[in-house]
Amino acid sequence: MRLGLLGMAVLYAALPLAAYQAKQPKVKSKKEQEALMQVQTAAQSNNPTAELAAINNVLENFADTEFKPQLLTMAMGAAQQTNDPAQVATWAERIMDNDPNDVVARVTLAETTSSQMRENDLDKAQNVKKVNDLAHKALDLMKSNTGSVPAGIPPDKWPDFQKELAARAWSAIAQADSVNKQYADEVASYKSALEIMPSSIITARLAKAYVNNKQYDDAIAAADKAMAMADASPQVKTFAQVQKDNAIKLKGAK
Repeated sequence: MRLGLLGMAVLYAALPLAAYQAKQPKVKSKKEQEALMQVQTAAQSNNPTAELAAINNVLENFADTEFKPQLLTMAMGAAQQTNDPAQVATWAERIMDNDPNDVVARVTLAETTSSQMRENDLDKAQNVKKVNDLAHKALDLMKSNTGSVPAGIPPDKWPDFQKELAARAWSAIAQADSVNKQYADEVASYKSALEIMPSSIITARLAKAYVNNKQYDDAIAAADKAMAMADASPQVKTFAQVQKDNAIKLKGAK
């Protein structure tokens, strides 16, 4: 979920400030207002590169801006649009430096790190630990209800968003398990994700985890289930079919 600064301002104005556990951010000068409007214009034009440049401009020239948390979150979202994992990681880390209890940044960094890991990476062990630390800390923050509510998220929407984040955290853990060849743990992690939030993507990934763990009948069943789910895209169905075909082939070779 991404909101521009104007959208955030509307939400702050419409709801009690106590609901956000923070005071309403205010613009301190005309120059800051102009710089923030440049961010808003870039965001509305769906130009993530320009948006990042405008955000950097505000953060560099208005170090005391009260919009810093929102700007950092917007920057991480814009970085995701550019498909630049290194930049996503940089902004996620900046968010956590500003607020260690930011759950969205922790889950996003866990996902980004796990998606970039490869079996023969020299820093694989370090990154596996990093993913697990980030994801489990995010899960703990949500379980204890001590994670920061993202700016612009109405409190009544936060519980459902937390379910999505928890499922994403477990999926990141599962990807790290897979790279680490801990296939039984991979299966268990994807199951934990699905207990929180049913998803064709996660179900298809569970099918692959079952193949990795040589549970071929379970892989076939999970693949069939993924392909039959209402939210299954053509890409997910293709991926699930590949896992089913692999499971059938490997089962026959036993």
